[in-house]
Amino acid sequence: MQSHHEYSGPLHAAILTIRLVVFLSGVIVGTVLQPVGLTGGIATGKSTVSKLFSESDTVNGCDPGDTEFVIIDVDGIAHDILLPDKFGADSVYHRLIDEFGEGILRTEEKEITQASEESRIKRNPPIDRRKLGDIVFRDSQKRRKLNSITHPKIIKIMIHQIIMEGLNFTCFSRGKYKQQSPKKKRRVVCVDIPLLFEGGIPMRFLFGTVVVVACSPKLQLQRLQKRNTDLSLEQCKQRIASQIPIEEKARRANVVIQNNSDFDQLKSEVRKVKSEIANIVVGKQRGIELSWLVVGMGILMLFV
Repeated sequence: MQSHHEYSGPLHAAILTIRLVVFLSGVIVGTVLQPVGLTGGIATGKSTVSKLFSESDTVNGCDPGDTEFVIIDVDGIAHDILLPDKFGADSVYHRLIDEFGEGILRTEEKEITQASEESRIKRNPPIDRRKLGDIVFRDSQKRRKLNSITHPKIIKIMIHQIIMEGLNFTCFSRGKYKQQSPKKKRRVVCVDIPLLFEGGIPMRFLFGTVVVVACSPKLQLQRLQKRNTDLSLEQCKQRIASQIPIEEKARRANVVIQNNSDFDQLKSEVRKVKSEIANIVVGKQRGIELSWLVVGMGILMLFV
């Protein structure tokens, strides 16, 4: 059987041209889709920073306001897949009940005005995340089981949203074109993902730039106790211990936002970091991990 190496003339040139086009297209798409990873530890202030990222602002003559920061909330995805009807086949509602029992279901229902909705809720009472958390944070084996069920679904939905936002396909809504503001010349997709480093090396290399929101361990515990008053001191410590230490996350990051002071100081720090990230991701210092991966694959396509 004749391989493409034996082709000659116009046919061989056409094959190389097609592969070169695919290769260059892959490089372009790879850099466009490469998102920023925003992570941190529990109660370090990551959610607050995520909200600040989505705001437009101008500081010291630099205008990160011309860059649109699009936030993909992975914790929101993790919450929604626990619902029976939100993501259809990607819902893990019934799998978690089969695995951990009906004891993880919420027992007290709020008043609901519509009878049809009330009937649906009674058939499928929501999963109580606190009850589920109490089970898995005490038992590492059960936590690994939970992760094996939820993580593949979360990653699938997250990557789909990255592609949609990176290529700006979400500007089309129900067939109607939604025009982007002309002031927004640049676009950065930022994934708010609590367990980025816990996801391992493959997850790390999905992101060209990783931002970690950090604070002192003492302050982290104090904030968690203040935020979750229903948790005991031991439960708070268990939740913090279930994650990679915040100092280690900060060491692995490209950018670290220290949140040891007040809100005004944090807001000022975020403004500076947004400008830095806009230049890294969209400007000349664009992150290159994914791009180089695509380049390598393209080179193999040219010569294999």
